[in-house]
Amino acid sequence: MRRIHQNDLENLPFFLVAGFLYVLTGPPLLLAQWLLYGYVASRLLHFAVYLRASNHETRAFFWTIGALILAFMTIRTLLVALGY
Repeated sequence: MRRIHQNDLENLPFFLVAGFLYVLTGPPLLLAQWLLYGYVASRLLHFAVYLRASNHETRAFFWTIGALILAFMTIRTLLVALGY
């Protein structure tokens, strides 16, 4: 349980900042919803898999989904900030 909590503490602050800045760029509502809900769903599934002590590949799969969503939101935010 401690490791799950530590993992969330490492990932959630970045999501909150990236999500807030992404929303400020004025993305299409449906896309923003899919990305934000998708990240939350991937973290919940990651938590459930971690809690069940499943193998590393399964945990990594759900973590990677969340990381890709964060990367997309961050890159899109930076591009909008730079005027692209």
